[in-house]
Amino acid sequence: MKPLRFQPDRHLLTHQLSGQVFDELCSGTVTDEFVKAVTAAQFSKRKLLLRALADYGVEHPRTVGPLTDVESLWEVLAAAEDKDPDVVREILTYPTVGVWAARTLRRIHGHERDALPVWSEFGYLHSLVAAAAIRTRVSCDIRVPVMHGMVTLPTFGQVRLPIAFPTGFVELHTSDGNAVLRTGVGREVVTFQPSTDSRHILRPHRHVSMARGLRLEVEINDTDPYREFSAPMPPRRMDTVQSAEWRKILDEAFDILTLWHPGYARELAAGLRMVTPLSPGGTVKGASSSVAIGAVGAAGTGSATALAETLVHEFQHSKVNGLLNLFDVGGQHVATYAPWRDDPRPLTGLLHGVFAFFSVAEFWRIQRDLVPPHEKPAADFTFALRRHQVIEAVSSLRHHPALTAVGKRLVEAIDARLGPLRLQPIEPELAATIATITDDHRATWRLQHTRPDPQDLVRLSNAWLVAVPAPTVAPSKVVLNSRSRTRSARRDLLLLKATEPDRFAETMRHSAVSSADSAFLTGDYATAAIGYTTLVQTMPHDVDSWIGLGLSMRAQGNAAATAILDSPEVVVALYRKILARTGTGPDLPRLTGWLSSVAVGVE
Repeated sequence: MKPLRFQPDRHLLTHQLSGQVFDELCSGTVTDEFVKAVTAAQFSKRKLLLRALADYGVEHPRTVGPLTDVESLWEVLAAAEDKDPDVVREILTYPTVGVWAARTLRRIHGHERDALPVWSEFGYLHSLVAAAAIRTRVSCDIRVPVMHGMVTLPTFGQVRLPIAFPTGFVELHTSDGNAVLRTGVGREVVTFQPSTDSRHILRPHRHVSMARGLRLEVEINDTDPYREFSAPMPPRRMDTVQSAEWRKILDEAFDILTLWHPGYARELAAGLRMVTPLSPGGTVKGASSSVAIGAVGAAGTGSATALAETLVHEFQHSKVNGLLNLFDVGGQHVATYAPWRDDPRPLTGLLHGVFAFFSVAEFWRIQRDLVPPHEKPAADFTFALRRHQVIEAVSSLRHHPALTAVGKRLVEAIDARLGPLRLQPIEPELAATIATITDDHRATWRLQHTRPDPQDLVRLSNAWLVAVPAPTVAPSKVVLNSRSRTRSARRDLLLLKATEPDRFAETMRHSAVSSADSAFLTGDYATAAIGYTTLVQTMPHDVDSWIGLGLSMRAQGNAAATAILDSPEVVVALYRKILARTGTGPDLPRLTGWLSSVAVGVE
C-alpha cells in the first residue's frame, strides 16, 4: 500500500492523564478532561485498527470481495481528514465503529464465525468512509454494503433502499455535498443531501435532557447494525409514541440523577454519547462493551429510577475501559473469583465489577429511602448485596501481587470510598440472608472452578485412614471450563424471602424444591442438615446439596461448616477419594471437623 496522508498515531502509548484527572477518577466521578484524554487515546487506537484492517484487505483481496479497492478508500478518508479532522475523529470514535472493528478483526483471523459473508462486514469500513466523504463534501465513488435493506452511514444515519434484498452492495457517488445511491436494479436511485431530510433517510434520534444546569446530549440508537455490541442486527425503528416514551424516561432518569446523585449526573453529561434500547422481551436490563466507550444499552420497560441505575452502572465500564486504554493495571491473565459472576474473571474484570457495583451500592444508599414502601425491601436488599460483594472483592484485590501501582491505587481509592457505605445500617436478618447468599455463591464457584492438587488428596486420604491430623495442602488451582451455574433455586428463594415475603410463602406452598431446601429456607436447619447429608451420600456430585449441608451446619453453630464453605472442592474430592479406596463414604461430621483446621487458598 502506498504512503497515505491518513496515518495512525505512532505515539499511542504517550497518551496520559494528568495527576489531577487521575485523582478525580479515584475520588469519584470523572470530568470533561478525563473524557477528552480517553477519546484521544481511543482515536489513536481506532486508527491502528483501521490500518490493520486496510492492510489485511490489500493482502487478501478476496476478503474485500466486490467492494471498492482499499487503497482508493484510504485516500478518500485521508482527504476527508484533511478537510475536516473533527468529523473524521467523531466518526472513528463512534461507539459502534469500535464494535465493528473488533468483531471484523476476530472474523478475518478465524476467531468468530457467522453466516454473514465476511466481505459484507468488512464493508462497514466502506460505510464509515462514505459517511466521512458525505459529511466533509469530498467527491468520491464507493461501493457500500447493504444490510437488512439499509445502507448504514455511521453518525449520519441509515439510507432505506426502495428495493427488497437483505444484503449486497450499491454504488455511492458524492459530489459537492450531494449523494447518489445506485442500486443496480433497473434505474433505481436514491439522491439526498447531508443537510436535508428525506423519506429515505433514517436520522439518528438526538435527545437533550436538561436538569439543574446540566445538559445530557445522547443519540438514541435504534438502527445501527452493531448497536447492541454483537453481531449485526436489523434496524428496529421506534415509532413516534415509542420515541416519545424513551425521551420522557431519559428526562426523568436524568432529573433523578441531578437531584440525588449530581456527581454521576455530571460524568454522564461529560461522557455518555449513545443509548441503545435493548431488544424487548430479554432479561438483560443493561449492557456495555469494552470497544464501545460512551455507549450504554438499556431496557426501557422499567421505571426512571431503574434506568438511572442502569446508566450509572454501565457508564462505569466505559470509565474503566477508558482507563485501560491508557494504563496497565495488571492481572489480565489471572483468573479469580468475582462475587457477581459464575465464571472465573481476570483481575481487570474484577476491577470493572468493583467500580460498577460500587456505583450501584452508592446509588441505592440514597435511593432506598426515596422509593415507595412496597419497593423498600428490594432496594435495601440491592444496597446490602452490592455493598457486601464490593467489600469482598476489594479485600481480595487489596494486596494482590499481580496488580500494578496504578491498579493498587484504584483499589485503595474504592476502599476509602467504601467508608460511608460501611456505616449504613442493615437489619440483622437481611445481613444474615446476604451472607448466606454470597457464601452459597462463592462455595458453588469453588466447587465448579477449582481443583485441589491430586497428590494432596492422596496425602489427606492416607492421613484420614490412619487417623492422624490433616496435613497442610497447596492452594487449589482455578480451572477454566464451561461449568458455570447460572441460577440457584435456593438463592432465588432467599432473595424472594427477603424482598417479597408474601410471595415467598405462596411459592413455598407450591414449590418443587427438595425437602432439605424447604427445611433450610423455613429455618429448620437440623432437618435440613439431615436431608442434605442423605443427598450427598447418595449423589456425591450434587453441588447444591454439599453447599446446603455447609450452610445448615453453620446455621446451627457447627464450626466444621468452615471446611465445606471455604474449601468445598477439597471436602468433596476427599470424600469421593476415600469412598473409592474403601467402598464406604466417611462420616461427614467427622470428616468436615477433621478438615476444618486446614486452610486452602486459591492459586
